[in-house]
Formats: sequence, structure tokens, C-alpha cells
Amino acid sequence: LIGALADRTTLAFGRRRSWMAVGVPIAMAATYFLLNPSPGTSALYLLLWLVVFYAGWTMVFIPHQTWGGEMTGDYHERTRIAGFRETGSFVGYLAASLVPLLYLQVYLGKTAPTFEEIVKTIGWFFVIFLPVGVLWCFLKVPAVKAAEGEKLPSWTQLFAILKRNKPFARLVTAYFIDRVGMGTYFFVQPILVMFALGMPQYLLWIGLANTVSAVLFSPLWVPVARKFGKHRAYCLANGVTILSYLLLFVAQPGDLWIVVLANAVMGLGNGGTMITPPAMAADTVDHDELQSGVQQMGGHMAFLAFVFKAGMAFGPLIGASCLAFFGYVQSGQALDERGMLGIRICATVLPIALLLVPMAMMWRFPLDSARHAEIRRMLDARRSA
Repeated sequence: LIGALADRTTLAFGRRRSWMAVGVPIAMAATYFLLNPSPGTSALYLLLWLVVFYAGWTMVFIPHQTWGGEMTGDYHERTRIAGFRETGSFVGYLAASLVPLLYLQVYLGKTAPTFEEIVKTIGWFFVIFLPVGVLWCFLKVPAVKAAEGEKLPSWTQLFAILKRNKPFARLVTAYFIDRVGMGTYFFVQPILVMFALGMPQYLLWIGLANTVSAVLFSPLWVPVARKFGKHRAYCLANGVTILSYLLLFVAQPGDLWIVVLANAVMGLGNGGTMITPPAMAADTVDHDELQSGVQQMGGHMAFLAFVFKAGMAFGPLIGASCLAFFGYVQSGQALDERGMLGIRICATVLPIALLLVPMAMMWRFPLDSARHAEIRRMLDARRSA
């Protein structure tokens, strides 16, 4: 809904900036009420403010994703923009992990901060720096305004995207399966590390290796995509992620260095699978505009964000079902050899099987640099006419 509404916004302030400006105070206010419930607060109160928070955050996130795709029509430059943006996202994840450690443990000297203290620290970090980051974006990035005489899409054309735009439908289907695999792994990972590998004390550090690797190595996927094409870079990134799962499968209890290495390799792969899909989605918008005569960048990016979240949400269901099949029911239970093997299979073999599907779907993706350049020439000729 937010993506479609942003596509239909014609305010002089900018169709993307307008929604982000509205979303920031909504997300900030909801964060305050979520982090400061009164005694006896009901679940309904928390649900209400959680919905308000995600409504506000969506007003920021979807237009921001869309804005990057609209800054240029160049095939390779879109990948570079997405590379910088997603690297920024990984830096944000890293900051969210480090801020509680630095503030509570280093600055305040709390050796064992409570869960409440950690969550509130992250929450205030968000409330302070979200408006700062968005304001900086407004000052430094040119606004996207509706062109004079531009034809705005009708509401019936929103869902027609999935039927009409075949390359985009292939992309979002592949990305959904890819994210299901990732969601499956992240659900089973704590169980693998704590019970199958016997390293609960290193759980947070292992996760940190993944994020630090993504921050450092994500920019490498920009030249890879330039050389081989975005769709091939996406497949290669999934191949790197598969390698990390194989390392985890052979890791034995106490093999901390293998587990850390596997998560560092996974961070490298994750960088590629986060950068290339938004860049490819922006290219499919041009394909769709050539067919329909209207540009729906916000609608396309909203669908992409939806399948990302849907896949990550569906993954835990797959992971839990897999664990139950091998007899794992709850944490702390005594595990036999079958249960231990089952945890490994659910955390590694199952995600590998899932990732092979999007790799097969995207290897021969039809929108390469040559085809996209042809589409842009036809769009430019139409706009000139």
C-alpha cells in the first residue's frame, strides 16, 4: 500500500521524501510507547503500538528502497547504489549489536546488563539517529518529483505487475525461496551452536562474525555484478552461502574457528543476495513501463520487501517442522545421535536444498545489461516523442 501510494504522490517536496518525512515521527512515537509501557499493560496495547511502529517504518523503508532505484537508469550504476545502501544497512546492524555493549558494559560498567536495558538502549539509539539519518538523506540526495504530464498508474495496475511483468515475477519467486532458506537457518542456528556444537557462550560472537564480514565484503559484489551481470552475481552469492552451510555441517563440537569462518563466509554471500535483487527489481520496472506505459517503482519495491519478510517469516515454520521430524521438541532435552544429526541437517542441508532452486531460476534471467540498454533506448525514444 505504501509503495503504491508513493507512486501516486505528486507533492513538490518529492514523492519519496514526503512519505519518509511522515513515517519518521510515527516510528519514533511508537518506539517510545513500546519501550515505556505502564504497569499492567495489556497485550492489545503492545500489539497496537507494534502495528503503528511498522506502519511508520514502512513509510520510511519502502520509499528509501525505491528512491535508490530511481536515481539512475543505468544498469551498473543501480548496482553500485544498491551496494552502498545495503552496506549501510549492515553497518546499522553492526551498530545495533555494538551500542549496548559499548554503552552498558564499557561506559556504565554493567558486567551483565538485563534484557530490558539492552532493548531500551537499542530503542533510544533508533529514536535519536533515525531522524538524523533521514535528514542527512534529504539534504544530500536530489528529490524524485513527478514529471510534468506524467501518467500515474491506476490501482488495478498495482497487482497487474505480478501478472504482466514476467521477469519480476521470476525474481520475487526466487527471492522468496532464497529468504525461506535464510529464515530456516537463522531459526535453527542457536540450537545448532548451543546444543549440537556445545558453544552457547560464543553465540553472539559467532553472529557478529557474520555481520562484520557483510560490512567489509559487501562492496566486492559491485564489480562482480559488473563483470558477470547481476543475475549471475546473485547466483554466485548463493553459491558462497552454500559453502558456508557445508562448513557448518562438518564442524565438530569445539571447532570454534570453523564456525566463525563459516559465518564470515555466510556474511560475504549475504551481501551479494541483499545487493543484487533490489538492483534487478529496478531494471524490471523499466521492462514493465515499456509494456504498460506507467512507472511503478514503489509498487515493485514493495512487493520485493514483502517477499523478503514473508520468506524470513516462513523459514522458522520450515525449520521447526524439520526439527520436529528428527525428534527435537524443546531446548535442554537429551539428544540422541539421530537428534544431533537432525539439527545439522535442518541448519545446513535443508537451506542448501532451498537455495539450489533460486540459483536455477536466476542463472538465465532475461534482463542482462544488453537487454536493459535496449529497453532504456526504447523508453527514452517514447518519452522524447
